[in-house]
Amino acid sequence: MNIIFMGTPDFAVPSLKSIASNYNVISVFSQPARPSGRGMKVNDSPVARAAKNLNIEVLTPTSLKNDDIFFRFKEFKPDIVVVVAYGLILPERYLNVPKYGCINGHASLLPRWRGAAPIQRAIEAGDRKTGSCIMLMEKGMDTGPIILSKTININKSDNAQIIHDKLSNVTAEIFINAIKDYTVGKIHPKAQKEIGIKYANKIEKTEAEINWDLDANAICNKIRAFDPFPGAFTFLDTEIIKVISATPQNYSHDRIPGTIIDVQKKILVACAHNSVLEINLLQKPGKKVINASEFLNGTKLKIGETFGNRK
Repeated sequence: MNIIFMGTPDFAVPSLKSIASNYNVISVFSQPARPSGRGMKVNDSPVARAAKNLNIEVLTPTSLKNDDIFFRFKEFKPDIVVVVAYGLILPERYLNVPKYGCINGHASLLPRWRGAAPIQRAIEAGDRKTGSCIMLMEKGMDTGPIILSKTININKSDNAQIIHDKLSNVTAEIFINAIKDYTVGKIHPKAQKEIGIKYANKIEKTEAEINWDLDANAICNKIRAFDPFPGAFTFLDTEIIKVISATPQNYSHDRIPGTIIDVQKKILVACAHNSVLEINLLQKPGKKVINASEFLNGTKLKIGETFGNRK
């Protein structure tokens, strides 16, 4: 079984390693090396680095629209192509080259959360479950029939990084059976349901500012969804404060949302619908993440002050 693997970020690395240990990966396609890190050095993608360590040929085209790249792709004569968070859309002509088509690992329970940010949108929406799907690719975005899926729970303390890591491993785990059973005809891909379709739009940094007019649960979900990127934040006067972790509390109040209502070793903030949020971990620009008690030791907060109010 000759396989082409197409992927780019950390999420896809376990899948590459798992597939390469069970099948013959003849080539890896990944996005080109880009500047990254504090020094902005040009680095290979995580998948490209992993492939080179496995002595697999790596191609890094900037686009798949070029005829030369397509003909190179065809020359490999793959039996199947595996795509995991590649970052480039495969033109339709690519989908018909492999004997068994192209299959994609997606970090949601399709058809819920098709698109670029399924993990973050699931947490932001307060979903209690998510999972990974292996689907047969077709022209539409994340619309193809499902080969195999696996569900996991989203715990109240889980942030996007935790779910990312769980689903990265789950995807790698189910790919092996998906490829084996699909290519021998044991599994027949099933069309996605026409109900329950949700789209996971790309996360924009402008979404990260906390809206205190939401209730505490909704704000907490957003904080978890945006940790580590882009990081939920609020303003204290003109200073940006990142909120890394928070917990809804069983209190009620009659204050304007965003108002600080307790600063005795903890920070409680009034939210919409008389709900209250306790801020657990915070970060000032250029500083390390600290807990609420440490923050209060270095910053004089007063009851009645307001987060989100830029003076």
